[in-house]
Amino acid sequence: MARKATIKRKSKPVKAKAPAAAVSRGEVEDFILAEAELLDQGRFTDWLALFTADGVYWMPSEPGQADPMNTASIFYEDRDILEIRIRRMSHPANVAQSPFPRTSHVVGAIRIEATKNGTVEVTARQHVVEYREGDGQRLFAGRCRYTLERVGGRLKIKQKRFDLVNADAPHTFITVPM
Repeated sequence: MARKATIKRKSKPVKAKAPAAAVSRGEVEDFILAEAELLDQGRFTDWLALFTADGVYWMPSEPGQADPMNTASIFYEDRDILEIRIRRMSHPANVAQSPFPRTSHVVGAIRIEATKNGTVEVTARQHVVEYREGDGQRLFAGRCRYTLERVGGRLKIKQKRFDLVNADAPHTFITVPM
């Protein structure tokens, strides 16, 4: 019986991407808590450094809002707009916010929801109290969703979405990052 000829081809070695470094729950919790501490200390430039170059911060105006482009949001800011906001907030001539509002974040229920394609999807509950002299206190509460990725070995925020419990209620201007 005649054997079928087989052709042996030289295959090029496939260079596999290095897997994304594993992330622990403790590392994620420390990152989210450190972010809240930077905001409470008014260290907004350091807070901004937590974002990737293409990072986005989004606060939807409707519960379950799926798209920031076709529905108005409380805010939807990329890294460039966040930089402008922080420069404006910290400018000495900013008398509209003098003295500057103070915040206190309470963060809990931090969960890693998924890891895929080098990103980590995280949810957390946050209550933020903002005190502004003359206006008193305001409470913001809701669920934050983070998309984190490693850049240079460190976690960075690719997207932060803060879904307020009362997103569809009237809000006065939110000046400080939550």
